[in-house]
Amino acid sequence: MKTLLFITIFFMITPSEVLMLDFGQTFENKPWAIVNDGVMGGKSQSQVIEHKNSLVFSGEISLKNNGGFASLQSPKENQDLSQFTHVAIKYRSSGQDFALRLLKYQAFYRPHFKHYFKPTDGEWQLVSIPLSDFEEYVLSSPTGATISKTDLQEIIRLGIIVSNKKEGPFSIEIDYIKFV
Repeated sequence: MKTLLFITIFFMITPSEVLMLDFGQTFENKPWAIVNDGVMGGKSQSQVIEHKNSLVFSGEISLKNNGGFASLQSPKENQDLSQFTHVAIKYRSSGQDFALRLLKYQAFYRPHFKHYFKPTDGEWQLVSIPLSDFEEYVLSSPTGATISKTDLQEIIRLGIIVSNKKEGPFSIEIDYIKFV
């Protein structure tokens, strides 16, 4: 299993206070990591492919050996997202729900924040989500809390995860993620 990939991402802060992760740009290589349930004995598989204008994260979720998730994580990089109120994501997907994750900690068992997205049946969709809608989870269980300004100041990593414990294929193609 590949655990480390090089994916081209462009981080840009503009005067209009936007943080853009544009997967179609070719300015800077950053190592992203695939982390699947194999780290705990599961059998799910995934891959990531960089296209000229997007990133495709796809695979197959397996429930064998207590499996059930596949994820892609950005490199660790301190990001203060407290100046932003929304995140916009342009994506298309099929197969399974997925979530955008905002992580404050490196350890998997520590709390993190996520928001779920439904498959689009292959059609491009642009969705803008208030950051205040991101819910706190410990492992795969919601705690009932939502993200705070303090939490947003301490984000170290972004992630994409398929973790709804349903067997089957998934495909997520992302053009960009933009914080505004």
